[in-house]
Amino acid sequence: MDLQRRPAQAAWALLIGSLLVVLCLATVGSFGVWFGLMTQCTNDFSCTVTDCLPCRQTKGWLNLGWFIQGGLLLPGVALGLLALHQVHLQAVKVGALLLGAGSLVVFVATTSLAAGGS
Repeated sequence: MDLQRRPAQAAWALLIGSLLVVLCLATVGSFGVWFGLMTQCTNDFSCTVTDCLPCRQTKGWLNLGWFIQGGLLLPGVALGLLALHQVHLQAVKVGALLLGAGSLVVFVATTSLAAGGS
């Protein structure tokens, strides 16, 4: 294997893994948490999402988390462009790790805040 290709392959592997984490949390994870917490909220308070404050707060935190997850895809694209051109591969690796970890932190934080609101 060509020694010059190894760093690029490692950068791509980390980046793809991190982007998969972001995509999974932004889609399936967010939908599952939204469905569960909003169902619980509307059942507990016998109201709709717009009728009572606790459910509006829960919805707000969940929507914020989803929005941030979507926003995390932008730095992922930038990292992908760097990796494509094989420049700053060490920065791509570090950025990919931070991207995946940041996505998990955002998901846990906004879900916890949403659950506390209901």
